[in-house]
Amino acid sequence: MAFENNVSTKIKLRDLQLPVDYKHIAMLFNSIEPGTTTVEALEDEDRHIPQKSTLTLNDQGLLTGFGRIRVLAENTNGQVIGYGASWRAPWSDPGELASTFCVHPDYQRQGVGKLILSSLENWAASHQASILLSEVKDWIPGSLPFAQKHGFLVDAHIFELRLNLNQLDLTKFADPIHRLKDSSITFVTLADIAGEASEKKLYDLYVETSKDNPGQSGNLPPFSEWRKEALPENCSQEKWVFIALDCDRFVGVSTLFSTDETGVLYTDYTGVDRHYRGRGIAKALKLLSIQAAIDEGAHTMTTDTEAGNESMQRLNRGLGYMPGKGHYRIRKLLISEV
Repeated sequence: MAFENNVSTKIKLRDLQLPVDYKHIAMLFNSIEPGTTTVEALEDEDRHIPQKSTLTLNDQGLLTGFGRIRVLAENTNGQVIGYGASWRAPWSDPGELASTFCVHPDYQRQGVGKLILSSLENWAASHQASILLSEVKDWIPGSLPFAQKHGFLVDAHIFELRLNLNQLDLTKFADPIHRLKDSSITFVTLADIAGEASEKKLYDLYVETSKDNPGQSGNLPPFSEWRKEALPENCSQEKWVFIALDCDRFVGVSTLFSTDETGVLYTDYTGVDRHYRGRGIAKALKLLSIQAAIDEGAHTMTTDTEAGNESMQRLNRGLGYMPGKGHYRIRKLLISEV
């Protein structure tokens, strides 16, 4: 299927032709941010995604189920210059669709992005979706103004923080770990209490703490899907999942992931039960993960934080984290919410 460009007849949209188009998608993402993805990663992702659409409307008239559309933009020479996708995961909030769109840097500001976004919105409208979600980089000039011009509003600003472990003096921090142990809070790793029962208690903690996380969008997926994301075999280890306990109750967690950068570890998630906040548990968990990273020979730790999460901002800055690049999470109301 081809879509004629209503901006310029020199550009057209077409459906994907797989597997050959994996290389074009990877090229586009990497032209904007080198190292973003690979052909193999895209192929692997598709293998875990249902091929059959199950989109339908619930009793409140809101979109549910799974489905997606993907398109590529070509110039007259058949060169792929843009990509767009919109999809809905079964666990997404009713009515919502996620999306991504990108244009090769050499072809930006020529109407390609507008054409791609228009096709995604037409598809969304055909399924009566009410909200379209996406992300734009905060370090690409014009990306946020483009989205705002086309009706998107900023929902959150999430950016990277980096900590230079070689310049960190852990002795200057108070010892909250022993202090908390004296108050009945103990610390273990998932390796100490490995098993599905512990993983399900950890999942329940994620579900509860994510509700208060301004960087979290929507609900968490079911346990089996969450496990793939929170405990991925390729970059996580049970000994890197630090858990705070009150007797046998899970009250806090902080997890580490390996990264493609040698000597760099990433804090994927930190959360504390709302009834236990303000007692230094998050700081203790962070310090445990920092010590583990140092023991692993890491020179840098990274994490992501939402600009509005003031308590986590204070904690990370107090530990010496410095802000870096990030993205805006954006949303557009397509039809009136029921």
